[in-house]
Amino acid sequence: MTNTLTEPDLYIDYKVFLFSNFDPKVYANSTINESSDGENDITISLAKLSFSIDNLTKQLHDEVVTHFEDLLLQVADIRELDYTLKVVRNGIENLKKSLESLQTKVHTPFTQIKNYTIQLERLQTAIELLRRVYTFMDIVTRLEIQLAEIDNINSATMAQYELIAIIIGELEVLLKDADFEGIEIVEDQLPYIDQIKERVRDEAVDMLHNGIKNKDETKIASSLRILHSIYELTDRVAKFSDDILENLSLTIHNGLDVVAIQKEVRDAGTGQKAMRRLGVDPISGMATLWTAAIWKRMEIIMNEIGDSCSKIYILERVLANEKDMTNQISFLDEVSKILDSGLVQHFWKILSVNFEKELKESSRGSSYIQQTLVGGYPKLLCLFQDFFARIETNGVESKAGEFQSQAYLVMLHSISSYETGYSARSVTRMYEPINSAFTTGLLRSSPSKNDISNIVKIISSELENAKVDPQLMKTIAKNIIKSLNHACGKAESMSSNDPSAYQVSGNGPITFSQNSNFELVSAIYFLYQSLWKMLEDYPDVFEIISESIERLKKVMFNIMTPLIDNIKKDLETTMLKISKEDFSRNQKSKPFLHPQAEAQCSPYMTEFTNRLRYHQKEFLSRFSFGQEGKEWIKGISKRILYFWLLQASMMRPLSEAGKLKLTGDITQLEFSLNQLLAEHGLSLNELGQEYKALRAFRQLLFLDTSQLVSTQHTSAVPLLILLHHIIVRSPSNTLQLPHKNFGWSEAEYSRWLDEHTEVEWIDLIRGTLHTDESKSSGTEEEPEEALIKMLLKERTGVEF
Repeated sequence: MTNTLTEPDLYIDYKVFLFSNFDPKVYANSTINESSDGENDITISLAKLSFSIDNLTKQLHDEVVTHFEDLLLQVADIRELDYTLKVVRNGIENLKKSLESLQTKVHTPFTQIKNYTIQLERLQTAIELLRRVYTFMDIVTRLEIQLAEIDNINSATMAQYELIAIIIGELEVLLKDADFEGIEIVEDQLPYIDQIKERVRDEAVDMLHNGIKNKDETKIASSLRILHSIYELTDRVAKFSDDILENLSLTIHNGLDVVAIQKEVRDAGTGQKAMRRLGVDPISGMATLWTAAIWKRMEIIMNEIGDSCSKIYILERVLANEKDMTNQISFLDEVSKILDSGLVQHFWKILSVNFEKELKESSRGSSYIQQTLVGGYPKLLCLFQDFFARIETNGVESKAGEFQSQAYLVMLHSISSYETGYSARSVTRMYEPINSAFTTGLLRSSPSKNDISNIVKIISSELENAKVDPQLMKTIAKNIIKSLNHACGKAESMSSNDPSAYQVSGNGPITFSQNSNFELVSAIYFLYQSLWKMLEDYPDVFEIISESIERLKKVMFNIMTPLIDNIKKDLETTMLKISKEDFSRNQKSKPFLHPQAEAQCSPYMTEFTNRLRYHQKEFLSRFSFGQEGKEWIKGISKRILYFWLLQASMMRPLSEAGKLKLTGDITQLEFSLNQLLAEHGLSLNELGQEYKALRAFRQLLFLDTSQLVSTQHTSAVPLLILLHHIIVRSPSNTLQLPHKNFGWSEAEYSRWLDEHTEVEWIDLIRGTLHTDESKSSGTEEEPEEALIKMLLKERTGVEF
């Protein structure tokens, strides 16, 4: 069929007739409306329609003629299809008839089988119910027989009640598994069974209470088995625990009730009728009675807690030992399921919460109770420790005792706020005597021995009170650290650091600042010594506190070091005058301080001796600081020896007479230092290596140059001193002393040595040698230079 419109169709609009929603009435009305509006004449519209119809008819005719053969083939196919449909229809009809026949044959037997099955199920249910009824009546009969035996005797045994409980348990299981509703013979027995169950339950509960009261584990175990048999074990154990906790809460509340305490104090008073309102804190005259009443009540509370705890521990132990015979699960595991923890853990958890709650409420109600418990926190801890010790002594502890420490920590947490308050008060108590002793301002004065004794007494008292608990000891030890640090800070602020505090020149008496510092250091040392002695009684906190005590020593050192350094510098300044002495020729004899050194002692040594005596009289004699003071004296003496050796080793030229003169100076130096040391209970031998070096230097002066490298003679002499002496022995135009090479004075050289290391001064010594010059010129090196190289190689490993 062609899709091309003929020429007339080009003028006809067919689209409107092809719409799926085309409505002839709507089209006719639209055409009429257009005609009435004058847009189109209706006759023209009708003519167009008529023409279109004729045209379409003609086109259809042409299509039929064109496709005539195809249309005939379609008609033949339709006829064949009609025959096929008839055959299918007949087959469907036959199938329906077969299905109806089959349904008739199957439905009737199925209905019968279904009815028979229902009857069988109902019969089986009835038989099972009758069997259960029979079993129920049989168990009831057994129960009645057992009850009759109990009623015929005065008192039943625990075994008999256990047997009755087992029977009741069987009835409970049977009633739970089967539905006996409407069966009169069973329902008539239920009130009787409930009555017996209640009787057995009450007997078991009474037996449990009596067994726990008398600590009869056999009776407790029997009561638990009875309750377990009637399926009330977990509920009754939980109720028993809750009742104990409730009674304890009431005991704690009543024990700390302000009104009750005031009434007790008033009744126990001296007959005076209190004209005060109840619930108000005590007046000062009644404070002692209040305190005694509070602690008495706390002891009662702890005793009650101890008794209750004993009950819980015994109950848990028996629960752990008893097991369900069917599944071997312990009774304790069954109870733990509903408590989310063990019985003892549950008890301590709830008790600590209630205890803390009641303490806080009582403290809010009375500031005096708060003050009493805070101030007497160690006593409160003692009550706790006595309580736990009593539990352990009585053997009332959890499984293997593993929960004991946890319970103690839980209860400690309930009173942690009082520990915090006690700790704060402890710091305050220790700060007060420190602030009183170490005063600041214009009227400040050094602490007296009484002040220091008071500080030590307070600290010792705090430690003694805290001995009841290791954790409290640690807390107080930390407070002591704070207090001692505070004391160190106060002492440092009290020390005088103006120029007069460290002035040692001249021959005048010590200044006010120096005297104040000596008194302050003396007080600090007394505190330091007293604290160490006190700490011997408290070894548990030794490591914690010892460092802060040692800080006191550092404070002493910081105050005294500038003065000691100035004393050393003053003595060194005097010794530097040795460089003005002539050791190259004999000297005229002069009056000397030491009889044996007379005719040999140098003037600078005489001046040194006088300065040393001055310092001993004005300053060093005040070093009455025990071993610390002795160490300072030894430190000054060692510095004197080293500094003198350093200066003496550089005396050049040095004749035989000069060596004798140095020997006389050594003798006088030993004499002066020995006097100083003797006044402080020391001797020259205690100066150690420095004194050995001095004695060795005396012998070294008279050795041959070749012997100076022998360790037998010079091992005690410091290497630098020995090197100086070897250089001194060389011709003056060959080897120079290090400071001469740089144009330094002896004082500058000494200061340089103090500020630099051994490696650096070895390099300085090497700079004085002519190694390179000798190699380049081919000249033979000086013997002294060879000795220096040998010593440096042997003692320091320096290669040339």
